[in-house]
Amino acid sequence: MKKILILTTALLLTACVSPPQLSAPQTITHNDKTYYQVSQQDLGNIARYVYVNQGESAQEWKSAVELLQDRNWEMRTLDERITLRKRVYQNTGVENFDIYRKDDTLYAFVIYEPTAANKDWQVDVAKGKDILHCGFVQYQYSLKVAKNKKLMNMKKNKVVNYLKKYVVDKEMQQLIQEQWSLGCLK
Repeated sequence: MKKILILTTALLLTACVSPPQLSAPQTITHNDKTYYQVSQQDLGNIARYVYVNQGESAQEWKSAVELLQDRNWEMRTLDERITLRKRVYQNTGVENFDIYRKDDTLYAFVIYEPTAANKDWQVDVAKGKDILHCGFVQYQYSLKVAKNKKLMNMKKNKVVNYLKKYVVDKEMQQLIQEQWSLGCLK
């Protein structure tokens, strides 16, 4: 009888301390396109889910959606998170980004320039919130923009302005208007 009581107590304690799990769907619709989950990583404090179009992979994609769950065991506020991200971008040489808070929501965009490893421009737009009993959850849409003839003939600052106007502004407006539907399993 004592063994059963000890095992039951151990199972209950384990259930009480298991980390919250994001209720991540198998598919996500963004811009009338369906994205399929192709990758899921749970590293303890951080869980990451990657979605791409059918026929693409987590390594080779043209547009993608990523869900990020930071269980926030460090109890970071949105303002602390913004400060940390700005410092990381500045320390890694990323020039074109903005991160800000509107109400209780974090909004961000980053424009990555082409590199030797990645020949395309990449634009990321994100929306994140602190969710009760879940931590910080972020929805990010990423788009790779090929260096076509038009972009190749533009100076870097013109390309950045073009991407802000035709990608960032459009996607950010959509994220702002989108109802938040992400949460954790109970």
